[in-house]
Amino acid sequence: MKETIDNLVFQRMLRPESIEDRIEYLDFMSDFYFKVMIALDGVVFKDPFRAEMTSSLQMMFTKAKAMLQLIDGISHRHGIVNLSSKADHTILFTLVRSAYEQLCVFELVYGIPDSDEKRKLMENIYAATAEVNRLKFFTKDSLERNKGKLKEAEQIIESCKSEIHESSLYQSLSAKEQTELDKVVFKKGEYQIVFPKEGGVRTHVGWDDVRDYCRLRTDALHGVYKFACNMAHPSYLALIQFYEAYKEGVIDELNSTAVMQMTAIMSVYIMDFLEEYTEAKHIYDGLDEESKFVVRMYSEVFRNGSKAS
Repeated sequence: MKETIDNLVFQRMLRPESIEDRIEYLDFMSDFYFKVMIALDGVVFKDPFRAEMTSSLQMMFTKAKAMLQLIDGISHRHGIVNLSSKADHTILFTLVRSAYEQLCVFELVYGIPDSDEKRKLMENIYAATAEVNRLKFFTKDSLERNKGKLKEAEQIIESCKSEIHESSLYQSLSAKEQTELDKVVFKKGEYQIVFPKEGGVRTHVGWDDVRDYCRLRTDALHGVYKFACNMAHPSYLALIQFYEAYKEGVIDELNSTAVMQMTAIMSVYIMDFLEEYTEAKHIYDGLDEESKFVVRMYSEVFRNGSKAS
């Protein structure tokens, strides 16, 4: 690996002096994602779940593209009064929060499980909770109109439940742990669950705590999710931050932070994705060394500071 970056564009992206440099980095990552998406188009997966999970990549891509569109800001005119173009950082951080959750889901299913059995268990949990939550949307009136969808959802839940209960891992849990797992998955519809290496099961794992169970534990990621939530939620804190951002003229700094965090999350995600979906790994392998470094830079920083690595 080269010790220096000669590409002047990459130099600005890696040592940004303005929000434009960060935007260029995010645009570079978005373009790389698109190349991976093209490479996967037409690939036939024997496992339907793996095929469905490729949509996760596309969802990350669209979040980044949405941010690149929104960063241009909004403007408004009323008579002679004109509001100059400004980006709403609370919306940008909503995208950051969503992207972080998307990354965590991929880690819960593919990154954290250290055996095929655990991974299969998490696949069934993820699929079952989707249907459990879908059933909650049915009203009395819609139940009659959607009998087919209702029956299909119930069949998927039962199929997943059967595979979960028949697994040796589930059967190795204590009766109390089995009851808790069933309650969380089939009653509450929650999938933030981890099966630690030391045994047992951990339920109700918070989004900001998922990094404790995978190769993402580093001070650089500490608080990213909570910070994004504080910015995005309509809390009093968010209101004060919004007011002060415009009053003090630091809105560009907040927007720059949002773009940087989105780029970092995308870097971590894509390296894990390509490790799992080797069908598209050649897109990364075909890059020059400097481009490879730009793609993996944030991921490498986070993994080097990981307690789980």
